[in-house]
Amino acid sequence: MAVRVLIVDPQPFFCESLAHALTEDTPVEVVGWTTDELEAARIAEQGSPDLILTEVELAAGSGISLCRRVADGVRTVVLTRRHEGAILLDAVAAGAVGCLSHEIEVGELGSMVEGAAGGSFVIKNDRLHEALRRASLTRVSVTPEGEPSALLTQLTAREREVLALLARGLDNRAIAARLQLSAHTARTHVGNILRKLGVHSRADAARIAFSDEHADADVLQIRGPELGSQ
Repeated sequence: MAVRVLIVDPQPFFCESLAHALTEDTPVEVVGWTTDELEAARIAEQGSPDLILTEVELAAGSGISLCRRVADGVRTVVLTRRHEGAILLDAVAAGAVGCLSHEIEVGELGSMVEGAAGGSFVIKNDRLHEALRRASLTRVSVTPEGEPSALLTQLTAREREVLALLARGLDNRAIAARLQLSAHTARTHVGNILRKLGVHSRADAARIAFSDEHADADVLQIRGPELGSQ
């Protein structure tokens, strides 16, 4: 079944060109396009798209703001011309399930779209490495009281499972489906995790979970076929 995609970009010509390319060359159905954040949110509320591809800077509004608006209803992937590592972290914190460059081939983009619609976090490996490198150099680190390893031990077994999935980029809907929870319960677990870790974003929680010095598979309980063996 084709993934239904909404394209949001400040350039109408790009929207039309991408819509044509995706429709012709990939198993993707483009349900429309817009240059406006509020219009995109309106379309999303009507339940039309499975996934939104959005640029960061729009003709009206912001793609990052759009990610926040629709985070509990429609998955979003940031498709951007910019390459700053901070964009990835901002997108993840806003609820996006991926961040890709305009340089990606149409066929690969179609595969990424299918993966994102299925609950995976999508990003090119080279961009992930660069984003994390820049983030470690330029972003202010979270400073909760206590070492990361000690903070992680405060979490319940279920919260550790949720954190393991959160750190791999899954949104609340995907976490709920993977762990057979309700969407409300998944959101509650994520909120409790942020509170116990003393952070304000999913990206900060992920950085604690995978801190180079403190990451601990036993603490995170990252094991099992759905999470990958560690």
